[in-house]
Amino acid sequence: MAKLTGGSPTSHKAPFDVLDFGAGVAYEVKAMSGLSKDLKIHICDSSMKRKRSFARKYGLRAILIAVVIFSEDDIRVYKGTLKQSVRISQMKEVRNNG
Repeated sequence: MAKLTGGSPTSHKAPFDVLDFGAGVAYEVKAMSGLSKDLKIHICDSSMKRKRSFARKYGLRAILIAVVIFSEDDIRVYKGTLKQSVRISQMKEVRNNG
């Protein structure tokens, strides 16, 4: 995702997965199976608090990227504003390898 966004990957315990200070964006990346019954992302309270605090401290926009794997040949990428709970259907599809 860092290559696709132009940002830099972060360490394992960082609040966000990819940062692009030049563009002023922090990316949270979630991967999930498209075969699951409920295509929904939920971020726990403590994690969301750390993410919001970090983004505010550095003046970054927080973006959620969802990588949904339907099959080896069908991988879709969605993008939206970071929210604590969101359904994939509420996000914008930005890439489809299906």
